[in-house]
Amino acid sequence: MRYSGSVYLYVLASSMLIATIGLGSMYAVRVEMRSTRLARDQAEARACAVSAVELGLFQVQQDPNWRTAWPDGAWLADEDLGTGCITLQGIDPIDGTLSDSEYEPLVLTGIGVKGIARHKTQVTLVPDIEPLEVLNACLHASGLLHVTGGKSITVVGGVISTNGQLDNEGTIDGSVEAQSVNRTGTITGTLLAPASTKRMPAAGVIADYISRATVVPYSGTIDKQVLGPGCNPWGPTDPNGLYFIDTQGNDLTIRNSRIYGTLIVRTTTKRLILDDSILIQSCRPDFPALIVEGNAEIKHHSFSQVLSESAEGTNFNPVGAAYLDASDEDLTDQYPNEIQGLVHITGSLVLKDTARIKGTVICEGSVSCEDTNTIILMPSLSACPPAGYTYAEQMRISPGSWRRVVD
Repeated sequence: MRYSGSVYLYVLASSMLIATIGLGSMYAVRVEMRSTRLARDQAEARACAVSAVELGLFQVQQDPNWRTAWPDGAWLADEDLGTGCITLQGIDPIDGTLSDSEYEPLVLTGIGVKGIARHKTQVTLVPDIEPLEVLNACLHASGLLHVTGGKSITVVGGVISTNGQLDNEGTIDGSVEAQSVNRTGTITGTLLAPASTKRMPAAGVIADYISRATVVPYSGTIDKQVLGPGCNPWGPTDPNGLYFIDTQGNDLTIRNSRIYGTLIVRTTTKRLILDDSILIQSCRPDFPALIVEGNAEIKHHSFSQVLSESAEGTNFNPVGAAYLDASDEDLTDQYPNEIQGLVHITGSLVLKDTARIKGTVICEGSVSCEDTNTIILMPSLSACPPAGYTYAEQMRISPGSWRRVVD
């Protein structure tokens, strides 16, 4: 009887052990199934998050007006995708406003949810910045391009072009691109018409420069003066050589002077007149040399005159306005009589006498060539365009910006 009880206890213990092993196995299977299901949900949540970002990329690529069409914030919220759901956010990380600038980046964040699994993926897009095509032209106008009979303009290194009509009664020494042609005249190079329309500078570029400029009071005529980053006869200097003159609706004449910086002149319906001998050159390669809000008449006598210190009794390279990195106090130096850099005019432009420009002239109005003028392209303007004279091409993914985000 004693042995029977021992056998019973043994059998009972064995049964309990087997039962425990069985329950443990069942629990392990359940854990494994739950883990497998969670891993599957995590994989689907990850796929949903990536799909949300790719949907955002598609919208940006397909819709040129995406900055105004989509808000800064949620683009999609809890939209079903397969057995999961997605949320998409588009954020301007600079100032929180997508529509205010085409030059600012975009951060796309995709959120995928499946069951209790949640995954967040993020990528940053930046615009491809390209120089305006007009920077490859010696002169480009939006309106009529007219050359007076018996007169000529020579362009070196680039074309002369217009988004409007060409009316050539004289001679163009170089190649021409125009939308339409009234009179061909004499063209020594090629003529392309109709040519593709060239993009002009953005509307706000001049206002941006003015907002940063130092104001120079209007005085009717500037004669025998030097204006530069460390030299301003009329007030405080500007370290960037950025100066603004508002003529209050009057003409302004500049002659026998040197400007080493960026001069902005607002003439409204009147004119800026550049006469006799001048040297205008930007002191910063990323700034224009001359901006005119209004009309301009450029007629400095480049072929017959230089800017001479002895002739004008003026030192044109004092401290604060060095020439070729050199300044002095004598009156023995001479300088080229020309404009060097980018010239931007919002009104009409008249070229007279033998005015020479090394750079690019952009004119938003009409251009009339009324004497013997020369414009020599400065390739550096396109290679390193001045601020604001670019445009944002398609957005591209910033290298290395794809990443998982953990809240």
